[in-house]
Amino acid sequence: MLHFGLIGEHLGHSMSVPIHQALYRLLGIEADYQLYELPRDTFKQDAEKLLHTLDGFNITIPYKQDIMPLLKSIDPFAQAIGAVNTVRCKDASGYNTDAPGFAAMLRRHGIDPAGKPAFVLGTGGAAKAIVAALQNMGAISVTCVSRHPKGGDITYEQLADDFSGVLVNCTPVGMWPNVDGCPIPGHQLKDILRRAAGVADVIYNPAETVLTKAAAAAGVPACTGLYMLVDQAVEAERRWLDCPIPADMTATIMKEMTTR
Repeated sequence: MLHFGLIGEHLGHSMSVPIHQALYRLLGIEADYQLYELPRDTFKQDAEKLLHTLDGFNITIPYKQDIMPLLKSIDPFAQAIGAVNTVRCKDASGYNTDAPGFAAMLRRHGIDPAGKPAFVLGTGGAAKAIVAALQNMGAISVTCVSRHPKGGDITYEQLADDFSGVLVNCTPVGMWPNVDGCPIPGHQLKDILRRAAGVADVIYNPAETVLTKAAAAAGVPACTGLYMLVDQAVEAERRWLDCPIPADMTATIMKEMTTR
């Protein structure tokens, strides 16, 4: 039996186990997928142990950059992004399947950043993949928004003045169990949404966030991150499994996940 998993600091919100289990069942593969919560102070030794005991694993907040020095090789695309979310243990190689998963999600929900400015809330590992995806999809500019801006980042106050185009939340604000949170203050949100061509939130639990509900109510195309989660999981399994995976696997698993 093959053994896979997800590593992160806090994983109570995760839906990864049923997604991967569905894929194994549909493909007839004997494998399991488990969650591994790793404390920050023991991350290095815990991750090194998993590199020698699992066949592969995904990485989520806050370790998508911390894992990189522990790997023997990193795919050029992941290296350029600066974040890894998928590791194949047999050769300690790292990949990023978040960026293509995010692009697939935008296409599915009819959000097209081509020729538009895009603004990304957050600057962590997930944000790095989203920036790359938006650039690849033709956004004319991509600006990160941070409470502690560095380099070309801007503040949330500047966002309120400068925003137009596509807005993406890559922060955990609004994620279960704190589902009433929103990364943009209420007094700014309505005005920002008037200038939005699309809103995406990489949070997938809950199925709708305060941010995406407000966008939908304002008539703005909006989505949360479940499709991205499923698509990046399927892409990760393509790195791990020595068998063909049907092109419609993401859609098949999405149907299962949304009718549970």
